[in-house]
Amino acid sequence: MKFLARIAPLLALSLLVILCFHQFIFTANILARGDTFAYFYPYWHARDAALAAGRLPLWTPDLFMGAPLLGNSQPGTFYPPNWLSVPLRLTPPDAIRISILVHMLWGAFGMYALARRAVRLEPMPALTGALIFALGGALSARIEQINQLQGLAWLPWIVLLFLLTLRHP
Repeated sequence: MKFLARIAPLLALSLLVILCFHQFIFTANILARGDTFAYFYPYWHARDAALAAGRLPLWTPDLFMGAPLLGNSQPGTFYPPNWLSVPLRLTPPDAIRISILVHMLWGAFGMYALARRAVRLEPMPALTGALIFALGGALSARIEQINQLQGLAWLPWIVLLFLLTLRHP
């Protein structure tokens, strides 16, 4: 019973995020406008093609008039979760779709943990704070800039670790 009470808010967060993004998750719809379509899909494709061929993705002549891959942080070459798209053979739209969902959940879970452990809120207010962070614009407004979403999803975890370190050096 105690275990269920501890994971119930996380399950609720998961269900609410999935409910908000159900069309994006459960259909073949892709983000077909803005930075995601014109910038991130081509960069992720070029990065993954180089990695799949066993090459370090230094440069691609196929984007713009040639573009750096390793020197540009936006394709996320050094971000370990992005590496999964190569062995799983995910297309850039599918890889970004999964990354968005995972990072929305990761950010929501992090804010819930921050609210519970550092601010010492009860479960319902902590759940509300996590939902506001994830779905109220802080994260969801960054969906088209996947690299920014990935970074922001870590923010509550970093703040939590910082505050815990201050309490227990």
